[in-house]
Formats: sequence, C-alpha cells, structure tokens
Amino acid sequence: MDEYAEAVADIVSPVLGLDKETVRQKYLSLSGRPFREQLRLMGVPPDKIEELAVEFERRKIEILNKYYPEKIVWERINKLKKYGIRTAVSTNNECHLVERIPWMNQLFDIVLCYDPIKGLSKGEPHLSRLEELGYIREKTVFVGDSKYDLEVYAPYGVKSVKTVGLWRQDDNVIDTILRLASECNK
Repeated sequence: MDEYAEAVADIVSPVLGLDKETVRQKYLSLSGRPFREQLRLMGVPPDKIEELAVEFERRKIEILNKYYPEKIVWERINKLKKYGIRTAVSTNNECHLVERIPWMNQLFDIVLCYDPIKGLSKGEPHLSRLEELGYIREKTVFVGDSKYDLEVYAPYGVKSVKTVGLWRQDDNVIDTILRLASECNK
C-alpha cells in the first residue's frame, strides 16, 4: 500500500495542485475502492481520470511483480486450508492486472477481481460469484484491511474481520477466522 500511495502521489499531485503527502493520505483514506472511484472522490477532473488510471495500472503491475508474499502468509493460508477452509481474495484490483500476478492464483483457491463491464466488484457481486462456485454465504468470513472493506460486506450478513495484513506476527487473524468459521458451522 505504501508503494501504491507513493505512485498515486506522484501521478495525481500535479493534476490536483496538492502536495504529495496530502494526495497520499487521501488515497489511503479511500483504500479498498476501485481506483477510478478513488480518483473521482479525490476531486480529479473527469477528463483526467482515465489517463491517470492507466498510468497507475502500469506502475501497479511493476509493484505487484516486485513482491512475492512472505513465508508467513503462505503458512497462514495453508493452515486455513488444512482445516478445510477454502480461501478467496476479493479485490478491487482490475481483473486484467490480477490475471498477470501468478502467485495470487497459487495462494488462494479463488481470486475475485474488479471488472465493471462484467459487473464484478467487492460486495454482492463477489458474494454471488462465490455462491455460484459452491461457497455458502452464511459460512463466509471476510477479512479486510480497510474500513471500506468491512463496510461493503456488512449489509450482506457476512462475518468480517479487520486486519492490517496476514504477514504480521502479532496479528491473530487466523485464530479469529478459525473461531468464526467454527461458529458458522454450528
């Protein structure tokens, strides 16, 4: 997220005439939303949104390809799978970007991405897709790293957990997921 925020600050601050730190903070406060929506909410003129989004997507691919999830992330996801929990990622990263990140499909059972043309996005569209794939809504636990993530799933009765990321040793998110999954099966 820090690298995304830096890229957005570089790209957007000249257009808005704001310092990079202000743009960075605006971007972080809007995390979880589709990027074009973030740009609109930041006040980017409509005629500049597509140009900035294309540049950000270019930089995002560079950033995503630079990183591979840390060992602890693989261990934690595999622990969930050992307990019979199927994993999915619900992201508002665009599908054409996510499809170019091989580790995502290796790490998670299902990768749900953002495609406004196909009607794919976080919330009801992703939940419906999961149900089509055999997941049960009432047995779904959503883990999000932004306030928006949790807000978008709240209306659908999905149990949610806020985390700062699966890589932190001091984050007990896996135990919380296992507890909530156990409650779902009662």
